[in-house]
Formats: sequence, C-alpha cells, structure tokens
Amino acid sequence: MRRQHPFLSPSGIVLTLFLTVILALLFWLTGGQMFSPGPLTAQAETGETRGGVASHAEIATCNTCHQPLKTKQAVLCLDCHTEIQTELATTDGLHAKLDPQLPCFACHADHQGPDFDPTLASVENFDHTITSFSLLWHQVDYNAAPLACAGCHPGDDFSVDQQTCRTCHTDHDAPFMTQHEQDFGTDCLACHDGVDRMTDFDHAQTAFPLEGKHVDTSCVGCHTDQQFADLSTECAACHAEPAIHAGLFDPTCETCHTPAGWTPATLGETAFDHAQTRFSLAQHQADFSGKVLNCASCHVTNLETMDQKVCTTCHAQADATFMTAHEQQFGADCLACHDGVDRMHDFDHASVFVLDGRHAEIECASCHANQQFAGTPAECVACHEEPSIHAGVFGLQCETCHSTTAWTPASLKVHTFPLDHGGEGVIACETCHTTTYVQYTCDACHDPVEMREEHNEEGISDITNCMECHPTGLEDEGD
Repeated sequence: MRRQHPFLSPSGIVLTLFLTVILALLFWLTGGQMFSPGPLTAQAETGETRGGVASHAEIATCNTCHQPLKTKQAVLCLDCHTEIQTELATTDGLHAKLDPQLPCFACHADHQGPDFDPTLASVENFDHTITSFSLLWHQVDYNAAPLACAGCHPGDDFSVDQQTCRTCHTDHDAPFMTQHEQDFGTDCLACHDGVDRMTDFDHAQTAFPLEGKHVDTSCVGCHTDQQFADLSTECAACHAEPAIHAGLFDPTCETCHTPAGWTPATLGETAFDHAQTRFSLAQHQADFSGKVLNCASCHVTNLETMDQKVCTTCHAQADATFMTAHEQQFGADCLACHDGVDRMHDFDHASVFVLDGRHAEIECASCHANQQFAGTPAECVACHEEPSIHAGVFGLQCETCHSTTAWTPASLKVHTFPLDHGGEGVIACETCHTTTYVQYTCDACHDPVEMREEHNEEGISDITNCMECHPTGLEDEGD
C-alpha cells in the first residue's frame, strides 16, 4: 500500500487551516505589527502633530503608511506631511528639487528604534549641490576645522540664518565685511551660491556690459540701496542731463556718446568736438546775463546750420553802439574774424602784416575793402600802382628799394659792385644799366673788342657775365 504525503493528509490540511486562522487573528488584532521590522522613531517636533500623532511611534496600524497593491507609500506620507506636499505643488523648496520618482524611505528610513532620527539620517547621503548653495568652498572653516551641518543650520529644520554667514566671515575680516554689508546688504544668498558665482561674475552676460569708463565704476556706483535686479540701463538713471543741451535731445544718450568718455561726442558717425569746428565754445559757456548757453541758443533751427544774426542780436543787447559801428566797419560775417577763443580779442596785425610807417595811419577799410579780411594780398602792388618811371624794370618786390616810411627817397639796400668803379667818384646808374635796372653792361666804358682779345689770351671764351669773375670790379680777381 502506497504511503500518503503528510501535507495532503486530512490532519495536515486541518493543521494548516488552523494555523492560518490563528495568524489572521493575530494580524487583525495587532494591526500588522507582527510583521514590523522594528519599532518606529519617537522623534517629534515640539507642539506639532501630523495625522493625529506627534511621532511615528504613535501610529497604531501599519496600513496608515503601508497599503501595498493599493497606493504608493509616498502618497500616504504626504497625507500627513502636507508641508512637503506644498513644496512639490509649488515647485518651491528643497523637496521640489529631488527626483520625483525617489521614494521617501530612500532618504528617511525608519523602524530603527525610538531614538532614531530619520531627518538627521538623511543628511549622511544628502547631495547639497541640489540646493541653491554649493559646499565647494565650505568644507572647512577659516581654522581648517571641518564644517558640520549645524555650523550653518543651527535649527532642527535645517533652515539658514544668514547671520551665521556674516558672523563667520566677520570674525575673519571685520573691515571687509562692514564695507561689504554697507555696499551690498545682508542677503548673502542673493549674490553668493558657494561656487562662488560672484568671484568670476561676468557683467557682460547681463543686459548691460561694462565698457570704457564704466569698467572703473564701483558696483555701488550704480547699484544703490543694494538694488541689483531690474535696474534701469538708461543713462539718465545715473547721469544728469547736462544743462548745455537740457531738453534739446531725446534721452538716448548713446546716439552721440559712448562709454569711452562723454567727449568727444559723435555727430552721425564722426567724433564731434566743438573745439575742432570753426568756433570754440571757450568764451561762450554763458550769455551776458550769466544764463548757461545751450546748443539751441545759437543753433536755433537745427544743429547743422548757424544763423549769424544770433551773434549780432546777442552782442547788441550788451553794447548796441559798439555792434552798430562794428558791423558797419567789418560786416555781419562774424565767423570770418571770430573763432570763439577769441583770436580777434588780442589780435596782433604784425603776425600777418606789420603795420608800420605810413601803414600805421591808414584805416582798415583802405586795405580790407568790402569787409574782406581773409586772403587779403600782402604785395605792395595790391594797393600801390607801379610807377611808370620803372614800370617793367625792377619787378614787383618794391621792398627791395622802398620802405613803409615813404616811397621816396628809395634806397638801394644791396649792391655788391662798387659805385665808384673807375676811381672817378660815384657813377650814374644809367652808365651800367642802360636798358633796365635789373640788367647791366660793361660795354659803356670797356671796349668789347679789346676785352675779347684780352680774355682770349687768358683762354676765356665767355665774357657775357663779367660779375661772375669780377664781383668788385678788380681786374686781377678773376685769376
């Protein structure tokens, strides 16, 4: 007879059913505690309850946190930890930065006894880089001692009191921190992320690159009252509009000016400096009443044109009598004489044409007819007609013989040949200058035939330029 298997025997089946009922009753009576891997933590936050309990140790039934095949454990955690649910919903806070698929128990284990702290345990494997502050430069303090979490997070909730930052850095360098707080305020995390992003901060990556004179400007020069976000980039936000063109131009200063310097400005695409134009503003900063002159004071219509009636009108208000006589004598073309420096204020005529002798007594208009000043010729024949007595003889270099003292007597300023040649006293000019005063001949006294014979004996064939060999008239000086 074949032996029956013990588990399939009637007694085995009855025993199995009996044990199953006992286990079911125990599971029902203990709420699943019989399968617990260990007691829950009794760590609690003073005065706070979640889900009707102050700590996990007060949870009576396992299905409060464990409902397998029905829902995820993380969902049950959030039923009690609503503040974490808020972080996830608003994507604001530490938990919102974590992988959403990461289960809660991956960081916060439990069932390890009443003294176990699930929050503190999560710190051991916590990746601080997911926060807004890296620990790259905060591994040790200034004394090279390792920095513990509590060094920056003194509270149980790991919140950050930035006074901790300031206290630590002030202990290291108080003067720097005092000035730093005055310049930038006490919100350390507004600028620092621990990497540190402000060490190599590139302002060019913002909407306002620092160029030219802006490079040397301190941060607080523009960022007053610790204002860094949403700061205006308009020039007028820092620079008051100069009185010289207040209200004349639109507020887009960059149309004419660059960060390299306020001057020179650019007009179109060309660097503009009024001192490089025909007229300097050295003597035209204000009008006769002391009012500041701006561009429109002189350029009434537009900046490209200048109506000189503005000049005469303004100066007539200061001295009408002078301006009336001045216009009658010199005309209304002010820029023909004036450059604003003013070159006519201490004008020295000797720098252009010396006025001496008879010239010192004549009126300006005698030479400057029709108010013509620029380009007035300095040659004598421009005013003095050449006398017929030597017309076409001496050329137009009158000053060679004549002076401004008087036309006569003339004076021969340069004559290297002795005028008493021959030893019989001063000879007449016409003796040698038979045709014109700029040519001479020796034939009037010296027989040309004899001169040629004598020179041939000396081997000299050209006798047309006597002065070349006899500059003082001596016979032997040509040897």
